[in-house]
Amino acid sequence: MVLAIRNGRIYTPDVVLDGGVILIEGGVIAAVGRLEVPADAHVIDAGGMHVVPGFIDIHIHGLLGHDVMGPALADAIPLLPRYGVTAFVPTTLTAPVAETLAALNAMADTLEHPPAGAEPLGIHIEGPHLSPRRAGMHRPEWLHPLTWAEFEAFQRAARGHIRMLTFAPEETGDGPAMVARLSEAGVIPVIGHSDATFAQVTEYVAAGLAHATHTFNAMRGFHHREPGVLGAVLNYDPIIAQLIADGHHVHPAAMALLLRIKGVDRVCLVSDAAPLAGLPPGEYEWGSTRVLVDEGVCRFPDGTLASAAVLLDTGVRTLVNQVGLSLREALVPATRVPADVLGVRKGRLRPGWDADVVLLDEALRVQLTLVRGQARYAGDLFAGVL
Repeated sequence: MVLAIRNGRIYTPDVVLDGGVILIEGGVIAAVGRLEVPADAHVIDAGGMHVVPGFIDIHIHGLLGHDVMGPALADAIPLLPRYGVTAFVPTTLTAPVAETLAALNAMADTLEHPPAGAEPLGIHIEGPHLSPRRAGMHRPEWLHPLTWAEFEAFQRAARGHIRMLTFAPEETGDGPAMVARLSEAGVIPVIGHSDATFAQVTEYVAAGLAHATHTFNAMRGFHHREPGVLGAVLNYDPIIAQLIADGHHVHPAAMALLLRIKGVDRVCLVSDAAPLAGLPPGEYEWGSTRVLVDEGVCRFPDGTLASAAVLLDTGVRTLVNQVGLSLREALVPATRVPADVLGVRKGRLRPGWDADVVLLDEALRVQLTLVRGQARYAGDLFAGVL
């Protein structure tokens, strides 16, 4: 059956199309434009809303009390579409190695038999291969350098599903070689929680490094005599810069600077959402650590930032309302860039691409989410669609 979305403001890769039509068949976009709606099509009237590609979150730890690092990944998958997330890469947190191996095995079970909801696109390893000097939320006593033997053990436990690996290359002894080896194994090497110098990162880029975890946060910052990791991220065009746009982790002026230097097509919006994201304000435990949730952010009892407590839809609104991007500009880091990072046919409303579609109202709140053409979240205005 053909599904038609009409009477919306459609954000295609090339133009914003008012009053156009999207035709969906077999989970794929069949056509986009000013089209006749087939007589036998099932029609969704967008009511003038923004019709945009589904959001893709490549760095997320959980939501609403569900930690994606383990069996609870299956509980998180159906919840993500209410925030416009149609695909994601569940992300680990540093834990003892034995616990991590068990978690990866459980995550692989879910990836191979996922429930209906947002589509998981692999696993993102964040820890334990981080710098103790830039540990952030991660327990320093559990951190250690990445070795190839441990990566292979992790990948075996994950049954080949590891797609991204955040690590501090300077801790490995031969960072460039590790970057190159991960790339050859089909895993995206990501610099993060790193105290590397600018000169060291220059070597990693030459070896193929092209991605940085949550830019500005938990990395050696910029100094005019030692530009550090941040200086390298800003300076080197090949590096895709992740950005947490929750209004707490990075000041809007710093976000604007990053976007001005890199351009929207070299910045990847991520939530870095904790399993506590979306929960009411209060005191919780995550990763054997006491965390306070309030005003959309997680903090340690001393007030230090621990993680984000909002999802990717908030990030898009932040880029529009606090940074001053147009919606069309703000969508690129949340859709097209992560799709290109992973090499998937998502993130664009284009014929032949997966029919991951979100309808946003004028306040940029999610009202309807389709994953491969199937409604996986519907607000009150579209209650009859599910």
